[in-house]
Amino acid sequence: MEGEIPSDLWCLSSLTNLNLCENNIRSIPTGIIQLSQLEYLYMNRCPMLEEIPELPSSLINIRIEAHGCPHLKTFSSSHPHPTKDLLWFSLLNSFELYVQDLRCNKVWMKLRNFVVLPSRGRTGIPKWVKEKSMGCEVSIELPNKWYKDDTFLGFALFFSFVPRDVDDEKKMHPLGFCELSISQGDQFIRVNSILLKYHIYGGDKGLDALGLYFYPQNHIPNEYRSKRWKYFKACHEREHRIKNYGIHLIYAQAQNNHKKRSRNHYNPAEEESQSHHKRSRHHVF
Repeated sequence: MEGEIPSDLWCLSSLTNLNLCENNIRSIPTGIIQLSQLEYLYMNRCPMLEEIPELPSSLINIRIEAHGCPHLKTFSSSHPHPTKDLLWFSLLNSFELYVQDLRCNKVWMKLRNFVVLPSRGRTGIPKWVKEKSMGCEVSIELPNKWYKDDTFLGFALFFSFVPRDVDDEKKMHPLGFCELSISQGDQFIRVNSILLKYHIYGGDKGLDALGLYFYPQNHIPNEYRSKRWKYFKACHEREHRIKNYGIHLIYAQAQNNHKKRSRNHYNPAEEESQSHHKRSRHHVF
């Protein structure tokens, strides 16, 4: 696909997989908010891509890859703001919906949320992430009475990594298992293990990437849900690919401001007006 994304694409409300890789688009139209069944959004190697808009709020499971996009504006270095970091707050909304459905026994599947973005800055991990470390593991102190706190949703795991240098460029490649553990002292006990995978495209080799995965606190087994357990740790088995790790606590109220300010509507006339304005400023290839 070259140039602009056809506007009639947003009429495909049952679309689950959207591959925009290796295109010269500058932005994704806000019409994407109509794709309520979207699960996979691939934008790898879009050299002109600058931003990802707000995503459908109904999504509880989505995989996003936007590696090899040098101009893409990812999470801000300061604390994210609802009106500026639309991708971040869209992901938070999806995560909260998943946790709500999980508590109401409306979902049975495991969360597959996994995002791969360009790595930015010295470490690749946003500065506002609560706990950061060099290497393949990071731990964080659990909140007081976390197992009873309905506003505490879970954890956002960030890691900068070096994609594999392989010849088979358009297949999924394993990043390895992320081991999640909990502790009441110095010794950690594993509570879950997650296999993460990603694509790599020709020309991406050697470029660092930023991975993001959400883990709901509800997935911690019942036997560990008490005040005895004080710390949570994420550790990756393939340490030679992980350069830095970060972990951030996610609360429901962190998303409420976004919901109040949300531009969760789609106006085709407004979209066309914006598109015309952009075309008047620059040529889209």
